Amino acid sequence: MQRREKRELREREIIEKSIALLSQRGFLDLRMADIASETKYSMGTIYSHFESKEDLLVACALTLVLEHRIVFNAIADQPVSAIEKIITTALCSWQISMRHPDLIEIDNLSLMPSVWRRATKQRANELNQLHVELAGMFLGIVVEAIETSLSGYEQLDRNQVEQLASHLTHGMWGLCVGLSSTAQSGYASTLCPDGADESDRYFYTNYSNFLKGYGWQEENPEAVFARCRRMAQQCIDQTTWFSDARQGPQS
Repeated sequence: MQRREKRELREREIIEKSIALLSQRGFLDLRMADIASETKYSMGTIYSHFESKEDLLVACALTLVLEHRIVFNAIADQPVSAIEKIITTALCSWQISMRHPDLIEIDNLSLMPSVWRRATKQRANELNQLHVELAGMFLGIVVEAIETSLSGYEQLDRNQVEQLASHLTHGMWGLCVGLSSTAQSGYASTLCPDGADESDRYFYTNYSNFLKGYGWQEENPEAVFARCRRMAQQCIDQTTWFSDARQGPQS
């Protein structure tokens, strides 16, 4: 095995074990010395790969966002309408955030200026470009949905459709993140005292109402969401860290 391959394998091992430790302890309580102890590598070796704890956090986030890309590509390949791809994407985000809030926290922290400013520029740029890529792919599906699945926009030209798609994209993600945060908080127990099933209905009601407000005319939206929920689980199962069957690489 060549030196470069050994270095890549070592870096991947450090990242995988760091994700597990971050999930258990959180970013603030984790020290680089803990990473060295867990991986059995020296501090010098750890710092030869990552200049700071923030740089390592961004590397962990990059690994997890690549998992999101696996999910998104699986959704994009489904032979369903654009609106069903949007709903499935939202349900994947919802299910992942509900089941793995510790992993979502890693991604969220990596976007904080105080973190990415202390990461290497190359790694921070790589993470940013991946987010931009995924946003662009989702925007394309939203444009298709406006043209094929939403009513009332037939007179818009291409520029107007793209502008509306941008507003819709931000609104959809904002709603999804907000609902997930509410469901994960203590306040969620007052809204959804019956647990996961009720929290799923809470998400379905709010998200379907949002889509209806933008012209989605579906006679049986609950059936659509049920179908998309099954599809979402199949797409999530293709990942390593988010799948119920495979809770990340074993240390």
